[in-house]
Amino acid sequence: MQIRKLAISHWPLTIIFLLAAILRFWNLGSNPPSLDADEAALGYNAFSIIKTGRDEYGKFLPVIFKSFGDYKPGLYVYLTVPPVAVFGLTEFATRFPSALAGIFSVFLIYLIVSKLFANNKLLAICAAFLAAINPWFLYLSRGAWEANIALTLTLAGIYFFLKFLEKPKFLILSSIFFSLTLLAYQGAKLATGIVVIILLLLYWREIFSASKKILGASVLIGIVIAIPIFISLFRGETGRLNVFSIFSYPRTTESLTAFLSEGNEKIGSLSYYIFHSETLNFKRAILGRWFNHFSGRFLFFEGDWSNPRQSAPYVGVFIFADLILLIAGFIGLVRMGVKKEVLFVFLWMVLAPLPAALSRNEVHSVRAFALAVPLIIMSAVGLTQLFKWKKWLLGLFVFIYLINYSYFLEEYFVHQLKHNSQYWDYGYKQIVQTVTSIQSQYKTIKVQQSFAQPYIYFLFFQRYDPAKYQKTAELVPSENVADVGYHTKLDNIQFTAIDWPINKKEHGTLVVADPIIIPSEDANNSNFVKPIKEIRYLDGTVAFRIVEVK
Repeated sequence: MQIRKLAISHWPLTIIFLLAAILRFWNLGSNPPSLDADEAALGYNAFSIIKTGRDEYGKFLPVIFKSFGDYKPGLYVYLTVPPVAVFGLTEFATRFPSALAGIFSVFLIYLIVSKLFANNKLLAICAAFLAAINPWFLYLSRGAWEANIALTLTLAGIYFFLKFLEKPKFLILSSIFFSLTLLAYQGAKLATGIVVIILLLLYWREIFSASKKILGASVLIGIVIAIPIFISLFRGETGRLNVFSIFSYPRTTESLTAFLSEGNEKIGSLSYYIFHSETLNFKRAILGRWFNHFSGRFLFFEGDWSNPRQSAPYVGVFIFADLILLIAGFIGLVRMGVKKEVLFVFLWMVLAPLPAALSRNEVHSVRAFALAVPLIIMSAVGLTQLFKWKKWLLGLFVFIYLINYSYFLEEYFVHQLKHNSQYWDYGYKQIVQTVTSIQSQYKTIKVQQSFAQPYIYFLFFQRYDPAKYQKTAELVPSENVADVGYHTKLDNIQFTAIDWPINKKEHGTLVVADPIIIPSEDANNSNFVKPIKEIRYLDGTVAFRIVEVK
């Protein structure tokens, strides 16, 4: 009887976790339709660690991984080692840690809401359900996103902090998880810092009332875990901060001068400092980006329009029906009064978009990912308010919600494959498969160089011997010194800019390039080329052409 009662009491959560697992693991290896370069690098470096204990550059068990001239905290790579060891070097194995983390996030949100709101199980179950089906969580759980791992660790840190309020010893675990976020994602420095600062502001009495032993141990352990990140700051291994920071893109003197001339003003004048200074311009840009993340365009209708691969077509990071839940939840939270748990939700919601608002993109769903959590909690509060409605009205809302969510599922699992394949660097796997089958027949193979880093796809899909590659791995700096570099050679394959008028005279060379470089009239001209394969995006448009120069 006791087992039966336990099963009955937990069946909603069981169903929610099964739903979360299905949504995250269904066709994980093929949707999104291709690995991007960063995903391929994470997977290959895990493969390299398994085979040699070193990364692609030959560095022994690094904490920070060099990647295309960028530097990434290595936790995701090490989390990928077990699935690659079990499933092999595949798309599924590379994305497995993120999908699994997405399921853990659902559970952690349930636990956090249970603690924040006085063990309100209904509210916690609603929050877990909405997290399980939320589009934003699905987008970042179904790709090898380091930000997803970092948010899961942040949620664990929050949960154990709330446990610390009951039992002080849990502060150590909270510190461990918060510190681990720094080893997972470059953006966690600010995203995690925001959460920690909010908790300090709201619970400073409880924190400083803890025993000095526990407090000291928590701080010390956190610092020890974060030491590699602190060291990386002084080595210039902080990621492409200068490239992505909004402060790296001031107005040009020419454009500013032209604008000021409209009012007969000059740089350095009083009116310039009052109305047109660069400081004021940056504030305007940051506020604009902050508000963008609360816009209907981002939340409900288009999602991350700056980075289309991070959304489904014509759907936001929430579905439109969530607007009713958010409004009802906002009212419900306000009615709860000035309480720490309410302030936590509101403060996190207000501050979470900052990492994205400080970057060059108008919106960025990855850097603003933490915003999903307070919005989901708010939506859950709204859902519990709806249970007070008349049954027919609640039934009508459920019907509308299901229709709206079905639309999202259709857009994501059906249309995204074709609609977004070009944004996911689709075609490189097919290039590798085609070239590998005939590679030995050519002395020279030239593959068009790009920021998609084609070399990493050859390493990944050829399962190239890491020990062999480590001996020849060499990064060529980009023409933009602040940006990533390139790899230019792998055996008889050269990754280089294709100058077709010159390259089409190099007899016996296999050339791989996009249709702009190799136009159809040349690709089909049997007088001087032999067409090998035309690779198309899933929407049918040509992605690449592979030809042999006669």
